[in-house]
Amino acid sequence: MAFLGGAFDSAVGRSHRIAIEMDQCFELVAGCFSRNDKKNRDSAIKYGVNPERAHKNVHDLIAYESSNLDCVIILTPQDQHLEHLKICLEAGIPVICEKALVCTSTEAEHIQRLLENRKGFLAVTYNYTGYPMVRELKNMVDSGMLGAIQQIHIEMPQEGFARLTTDGNPMTPQSWRLHDGSIPTISLDLGVHLHMMVRFLTGQKPEELVAISASRGNFPEVADNVNCLVKYSNNIDCSIWYSKTAFGYRNGQRFRVFGDLGSAEWVQENPEYLSFADNSGGKYILDRTSNFSKVANQARYQRFKAGHPAGFIEAFANYYFDIAESLRSYLQDSKRQNHEFVFGVKESVEGLKMLEAISRSAVNKKWEVIK
Repeated sequence: MAFLGGAFDSAVGRSHRIAIEMDQCFELVAGCFSRNDKKNRDSAIKYGVNPERAHKNVHDLIAYESSNLDCVIILTPQDQHLEHLKICLEAGIPVICEKALVCTSTEAEHIQRLLENRKGFLAVTYNYTGYPMVRELKNMVDSGMLGAIQQIHIEMPQEGFARLTTDGNPMTPQSWRLHDGSIPTISLDLGVHLHMMVRFLTGQKPEELVAISASRGNFPEVADNVNCLVKYSNNIDCSIWYSKTAFGYRNGQRFRVFGDLGSAEWVQENPEYLSFADNSGGKYILDRTSNFSKVANQARYQRFKAGHPAGFIEAFANYYFDIAESLRSYLQDSKRQNHEFVFGVKESVEGLKMLEAISRSAVNKKWEVIK
């Protein structure tokens, strides 16, 4: 694998670096980690990569490394993804890309056509779907344990755009986070995760929605709070909230799923546990050792025994394990990409169309159909 972006001091670089090798599925051997030459070479050294294989730009990376790689992972800011995706896919290199895949559904559809024409490989990282108890809940939904799903309440509050530093000044985000396009950056940053989680758990698609958005924090030039009601296929009602101005929440992803036979709740900051209630009044707390468990107690999720919590990076590693299986199948079996837990351009197109509808609704102040 090669990194495109993901310098050692970046927001995501080290998380991906640890996750890709946790299960010995990938080896990082090259990259263009930064456009800054010193930072690029320093990152290579810190990652254990020969600094001679830290290339100054994506074109050199492809020119010198394409025959040595099974894939490239794109970790650059999302407004650069389209260019980098096109370069890698046109060179015939399989790609793993950080979410959001691109910035608009039109761009995603362009990538979709390119993939189809080239019979290429693309996986998009949605690491929260890698938590064992989230996958346990998916199995419960699929098996009918909760009955027919009726409503979902899902949120992802954070506080970074409202908090102050120890000297009383606003915390300073990366510069690219302070520019909104047709889809506000907060939606591309947080909203994509919530779309993907509902899609992952239910397999259903968003059909219409109504939304409001606001700027309530330290950076009035961007939206930082979104509330949304969504009607999903199969008659599921969903409420969605994501924010960067919610004091007290570092990364508060939480969802509650209600069916006609039972309900379940999961909180990202306490990920080892899943709360379940049934229609007889029973309330249960499940973890990886529970007799209820059909997925989370599998050996692949037991890097260490329950009671020693697995977290964010382990969830990333679980997703990379799935990507490795999918990529291996693609490379060995007539360019086939097939894995139930790995998501790509199709889900990205759907999610971006939903986020565009959120943007339209917030402006038009009415229900919008997702086309």
